[in-house]
Amino acid sequence: MSASVYDVVIGQERAVSTLRALAESPAHAYLFVGPAGCGKDLAARAFASVKLQHDEDPESRVARLVMRGEHVDVHEVVREGASISIEQAREDIIAVAGLSAVESPRRVTIVHEFHLLAPAATASLLKTLEEPDAQNVIILLADEMPAHLVTIESRCVRVDFSALPDRLVIDTLLSEGVMPAVAESVAGMVAGDLARARILADDHQLADRMRLFAEVPNRVDGNGATALELTAEILAAIQDALAPYKLAHERELEALDERERTLGVRGSGRAKITTRHKRELRRAETDEIRSGLRIISRLYSDALRDATDKTAHHQMDGYIQAVARIRDANIALGLNANETLLLQNLFLSLPAIHD
Repeated sequence: MSASVYDVVIGQERAVSTLRALAESPAHAYLFVGPAGCGKDLAARAFASVKLQHDEDPESRVARLVMRGEHVDVHEVVREGASISIEQAREDIIAVAGLSAVESPRRVTIVHEFHLLAPAATASLLKTLEEPDAQNVIILLADEMPAHLVTIESRCVRVDFSALPDRLVIDTLLSEGVMPAVAESVAGMVAGDLARARILADDHQLADRMRLFAEVPNRVDGNGATALELTAEILAAIQDALAPYKLAHERELEALDERERTLGVRGSGRAKITTRHKRELRRAETDEIRSGLRIISRLYSDALRDATDKTAHHQMDGYIQAVARIRDANIALGLNANETLLLQNLFLSLPAIHD
């Protein structure tokens, strides 16, 4: 079989088959739903390139630019803070949806982490989907679909992506030169998130931070002091991880200081830069927490799956409630909840996993 833009989408044969069937669909809005790291972002770029060039040729100029995220007619929206605010939705999604294509027969907008759209932005975006510009295609990517986005989902063609099994993650890492012991260790921490697995394989500090989360189900005991200790350890590790971001921000501000000394303060954009820095730090912090919460949730899900007839019913109920509480905590992060209090309350409520 000849090479295809979909070749980079690993382990999603059913979803890719659906996308191929939708190649000439007149629909203007698509919703890709699947867990983080499952490959739906790569599939979105591949689908966008097919929409622009009407074939799957991965070597064309259009495909190469789209797959690198550099094509002028493909606009990718990445949240600026903990969620996609109504302001960002208006500027980056709604306003862009009315623009004309530059080189191609249509424009494509890819919205990452759409499940983190602020509820207040739903009504405005719904109007855009109901009254589309014929030249524009919107691809929404979501890990899951919260209740407040059901009306938007009804206006889209939904394509589901499955979680990648550990074995596939391991085999992929091995094929990319990762040592077997590292590949197996990483696969056990990422809950099928291949993108995260690739980062973990090269970032030992990140692996250590994720291990702190993996230890939570074995350390929680319903004691407030334990919850405080776990929270402090995890947030301290995350703050250490933010050091490179802060250093880059300091250097950018130093360069800005120099420009202001030369050209004057007026129009330097300092306010926008410092606001962007705060958003970047907030996003990096919540990304770390979300990755950790996925690990904890999977451990409770695995414990529930492995439960036997000897497992007490109250333990099984506890595991079910733990998954629900972790999901609620994930949602709260998108609403700018205080991370310290959120984690403390979560850890205080979680049951220990018994062997």
